[in-house]
Amino acid sequence: MGQDRNQPDPRRGLLDGEESHTRIVLEGREDPNEVYPTGTFRTVVSGMMTVIALLGLSYLLPTLADAGVLADGPLVAVARDARPWTPKDPVPFWNLVGRELLGEGSQAEAEASAVDEFAALAAAEVAAESEADTEAGPLPEPEPEVAPPDPVDLIPAYRPHPDDSAPVERTIENVDALKPFYAALTRTELRFSGAITRATHYGDSAIGNDGITAAIRHKMQARFGDAGHGFHLLGRPNMSYRHRDVEFDIKSRFSQCYIIQGCRPDGHYGLGGTTFYSTGGAEISLATGRKGNFGRKVSHLEVWYAGTPRGGNLRVKIDRDEPIVVSTRSEALEDRWFVAEVPEGAHEISVRAAGGGRVRAYGIVLERKTPGVVWDGMSQIGAFTRRMLNFDEGHFQSQLRRRQTNLVVLMFGGNDMYAGLKLDVYKKDYGELLRRVRAVNPKLACLVMAPLDHGEHDGNRIVTRPIVPKIVEAQREVALAEGCAFWDSYQAMGGPGSMGRWARSNPRLGSGDLAHLTHHGHKVIGSMVYRALMAGYIEFRQSVAGSPQAELERLAGPLPQRYPPTPAKDPTDTGKAVDTVDTVDTVDTADTGNTEPAPAPQPNSAPTPTSAQSTSTTETDGSSDVP
Repeated sequence: MGQDRNQPDPRRGLLDGEESHTRIVLEGREDPNEVYPTGTFRTVVSGMMTVIALLGLSYLLPTLADAGVLADGPLVAVARDARPWTPKDPVPFWNLVGRELLGEGSQAEAEASAVDEFAALAAAEVAAESEADTEAGPLPEPEPEVAPPDPVDLIPAYRPHPDDSAPVERTIENVDALKPFYAALTRTELRFSGAITRATHYGDSAIGNDGITAAIRHKMQARFGDAGHGFHLLGRPNMSYRHRDVEFDIKSRFSQCYIIQGCRPDGHYGLGGTTFYSTGGAEISLATGRKGNFGRKVSHLEVWYAGTPRGGNLRVKIDRDEPIVVSTRSEALEDRWFVAEVPEGAHEISVRAAGGGRVRAYGIVLERKTPGVVWDGMSQIGAFTRRMLNFDEGHFQSQLRRRQTNLVVLMFGGNDMYAGLKLDVYKKDYGELLRRVRAVNPKLACLVMAPLDHGEHDGNRIVTRPIVPKIVEAQREVALAEGCAFWDSYQAMGGPGSMGRWARSNPRLGSGDLAHLTHHGHKVIGSMVYRALMAGYIEFRQSVAGSPQAELERLAGPLPQRYPPTPAKDPTDTGKAVDTVDTVDTVDTADTGNTEPAPAPQPNSAPTPTSAQSTSTTETDGSSDVP
């Protein structure tokens, strides 16, 4: 049977058909000397003049109405809406023409390139973090500890680290103020037994959700060793208080008093800025993390609470052991700590108000005995800087002294950007806060981190709020005057307009409110702070190499001392809980001294307990409890 010519041949490909061509020729006028019809250009020019006149009216009518010459009626409203451009809008074609005319084109290109690099860095770090959280494999064993050397032994030369090749976007100003911190960090890196370096990082919502603080903590612990998660509140003062690398469960909520509310007349808010209280039944639990590379082991637990004249009992339960009942009753309001040493590994601790009166408590510390770094995240969401002055000064200093911290970091300012802020008053308050921190211990270093850029809409542009550079400069001035180091977060982001660029990056680094960062943005700032700290650390190590080891103790004080273990059971082994009230009463010389003063603990050291079995250490201020 023959092939139907009207049907396509299935054996023929797309290129097997016959070609056909059609030629189209566009020709001009037959007579090249022919002129345009009369009136052709008159019509075009008349149309252009009409458009120009209408555009002019769209600006003239609103101007006359604003001057009171013309009534602001419907016609004026139409003219306002018809204006193609106002001073609030971006200049047309500015990025294409204007920046080039002023020589700013290369600057815009560099800014965009820097944000692209930040975004790529954040994406890589978040991907690595997700992989670690998914795998949750065995943790590497820490390097062995060494006994502290003789004071006359020499400090070894610095050994380069792979992170040293990373660029430093913004260096730390007055970095010499961090020498005590770097001296402690040196002993940690050299693996001296007991050499734990602690940082206590306060801030407003910029460090909420443990974002920036966790990013710094992970970097420091990956390099120097994981000495534990650190301090965690006994509850959540707000929904943004969520820490990484721990499992936190509120079984029955404690009542709370948050420092920004100014609700404690005695000023005793605890190290983390919130005091929790209950007459019975409230209970929380805190456990080591179950995934990731950090926070999965602990060997040292502390419960921070207050002793009060009408204090009740706290029931502390560790894992499946018999609970321990801790009495919080005392003659006067005082700071107390319950301490327990446990075998290194994964653990859970629960704290319950067990009746007998009202208890006041602050938080829990999770640490390890191995040399390493602890970076406490102390977010004070919604706090003005001056809210930190709500602390009773003696109480605040005794809490920091007991923490044996080597570095206090302050990152406030976001909530201070309100209309009518008086910079002279602001600088006075900030200076007072820094002086209180510096008075804790002459070996305590302090670092002020400037607030993030805060943007606002100006037409289609996102610009920096005018108050931002003023607050940054005020903080720089106060930090340097009070002997603290300063890191300019605002300039590290890119300076003016940077929040707008961060909010438009891919992945987004800045949030839609133009005041906070995304999870990716936290990673970027945390990485930049880490690299800035390490740049100063390298300089320090190179400057002290070959010096006697005594130089480290001169700068950082003696190695922190451990507290004795707390037994879990009654010697009769009947299962009855024991009351751990063996105490060491010390009086802070800065307090009122209603009790007979005892020698204050030495900087970065702990009091000597009277019992080798249990410790509930106190520092009293002689004031009475206020319900």
